[in-house]
Amino acid sequence: MVSLRRASSVASRIIQANLPTSKPAHFLLQWRAMKLCQALNIQHGQVVAFVGAGGKTTAAWQAQAELAASGERAVVTTTTKMMEPVLPSDGALMLAGRPDAARIAKLFERASRLVLASRRLSEPQSVNADHPVPSRPFKLDGLPPDILSELAARLPGVTWLIEADGAKGAGLKIPAAHEPVIPACATLIVVMAHLDVLGQPLTEKNVHRVNDAMRLFDVPIGAPITAAMFARVLTDEALGLKDTPPRARAVAMLTQKDATLDPEARVLADQLLRSRYERVVAAALRAEPADERVLMVMMR
Repeated sequence: MVSLRRASSVASRIIQANLPTSKPAHFLLQWRAMKLCQALNIQHGQVVAFVGAGGKTTAAWQAQAELAASGERAVVTTTTKMMEPVLPSDGALMLAGRPDAARIAKLFERASRLVLASRRLSEPQSVNADHPVPSRPFKLDGLPPDILSELAARLPGVTWLIEADGAKGAGLKIPAAHEPVIPACATLIVVMAHLDVLGQPLTEKNVHRVNDAMRLFDVPIGAPITAAMFARVLTDEALGLKDTPPRARAVAMLTQKDATLDPEARVLADQLLRSRYERVVAAALRAEPADERVLMVMMR
């Protein structure tokens, strides 16, 4: 619960703060400028796993840039696969099947942003020129969760940003039996979905594992994707919250392309906060300027 004292102390930057009278009470905060890390409440040295669909790579990359700008050490990595990013001037890539913690610490002496993977896959990939994270035409193979847990334990001052799921560009994700791949040490799980697929037809383009979605919702291919479907996926501990470590915090992030807040976001956020989520963030991860990408934060 956010205290009234905190709300008062930041009133000059809040566009709107609502305290509903119904239970459970939720604060809606809309800021003129809020960093993504602040919105997600990413704390120093946390292990953050991004799952679901709708911008996991973009979110991890933006969070890492913010952390580096504030002097924090942060690693972007994956337990699945991800496109190899074009490194910024302050970045480094380490490829190792069993990375050495001492070597990682040494790399941070000359680079504030580290990308970590086991290997570069040899098969060339097509590159999406419109993607907000510039990429090279190769995929990186991830690391097993137990190795990441070991590294996190040996490097406690490092923040880990882990892409722990894949969705092939869809806006909503139904996980398979082996998904997501979340390290047991994860302290924050960010469950993502893209609001732009609301009202769109149920297809493989919009929903990853569409056949599973058809069975789950008992609807035909092409049926409209509803807010009720979103809420069901995101709040179900066998779906959106699947394999979340018992002690990890859970945050839902609803993404969209347009920088004007989707009217469904507040209603959906209220539903999500009645489950395990401690907060819901709505963000336009491609909006400019970057400090206006967070559109809404709703908290218990």
